[in-house]
Amino acid sequence: MQIQPCATLKGHTNWIYDAAFSPDGQTLATGGWDQTIRLWNVASAKQRAVLRGHQTEVFAVAFSPDGAMLASCSANNDSVVRLWDMDQGKEQAVLKGHTNAVHDVAFSPDGAMLASCGYDKTVKLWNHENHQALLTFTGHTRDVYTVAFAPDGKSVLAASTDTIVKRWNTETGELQEDMKGPMQWVHSIKFSPDRSLVAGGYGYRDREKGRSLGLIKVWESASGEETHRFVGHRNWAYSVAFSADGKQLASGGWDGTVKLWDLGAGRELATLVGHHDIVMTVAISSDRRTVAAGGYDQEVRLWDISNLQ
Repeated sequence: MQIQPCATLKGHTNWIYDAAFSPDGQTLATGGWDQTIRLWNVASAKQRAVLRGHQTEVFAVAFSPDGAMLASCSANNDSVVRLWDMDQGKEQAVLKGHTNAVHDVAFSPDGAMLASCGYDKTVKLWNHENHQALLTFTGHTRDVYTVAFAPDGKSVLAASTDTIVKRWNTETGELQEDMKGPMQWVHSIKFSPDRSLVAGGYGYRDREKGRSLGLIKVWESASGEETHRFVGHRNWAYSVAFSADGKQLASGGWDGTVKLWDLGAGRELATLVGHHDIVMTVAISSDRRTVAAGGYDQEVRLWDISNLQ
């Protein structure tokens, strides 16, 4: 099944690298290579604010659990994490410490901590209240692309282009686990809302077909046991996102499509079309009615998936 977009949001003037819905689903934040963060009203599909401050590309955006704050991070001429007050629409703090591009940010489940990772091969843990660095995790041998907190906030996972997902204890800084997979590349990892599952977007070389393919792998966060493996993208799977009830998973790929997967049935539900180039980011609203995606074509598209629930 193919689904056409219900709205196209225009405003960015370069690639869109990340998108995140606010916890109440009313606002969509997007960050791009035009050095801006744009806030969109989901119901009206209209832009309501532009946040400026980053000096280079915005790689990631993330809302705090209460929706009061937005964190963002940027490339290597800036290499900082910025915190934005959503009520005032103003920058609240700049977190400095990374020595190269900061590629991803994530709040802990209770909102007390913020994790960031980047091309300096490190993961940093910050105190959200006083904006001080708590810990720096090292061990990856290549760029760290994505970071996520475990269910209780007592550990953090990070994935790198060295194909390894590492887990550290957020209280002691101890490395708890190395999860090396058979894939050649992993870009994105996300926890399910109840934190029982982890999904990863991978790319690998199919030697028989002579081209790169995308794969979505899902595993149990506690045991590391694989539960699902989805193949469907005709190139790397660049981003993943769970629905709020954890029953569906969306993925965006280098083939220009967004795919929606049914975890219960273990199958593809639909392909969301409309983008004309690589899809860099995908997100699902908290009410599970809307999927948003953006990428190289500089536009954000929204799809109504309410009839698939």
